[in-house]
Amino acid sequence: MSETAVMAIKRLVNQHKFPNTVLKDVLGRLQSNALGNNDEQAKESYTWQQVRFLENWLRLKGE
Repeated sequence: MSETAVMAIKRLVNQHKFPNTVLKDVLGRLQSNALGNNDEQAKESYTWQQVRFLENWLRLKGE
């Protein structure tokens, strides 16, 4: 089974120490997306976008 976007977010959060502001931002965006979007494929795509955000944040911080 390939990794889903939610699995990737959980992995990143468990492996790295993100500031609370970053985690709150991502969580807020995911909650808004879940409430306002009925298209499952679009939800998954948006969740992958949040994964890329976390990965880019790590790159900028040199991790």
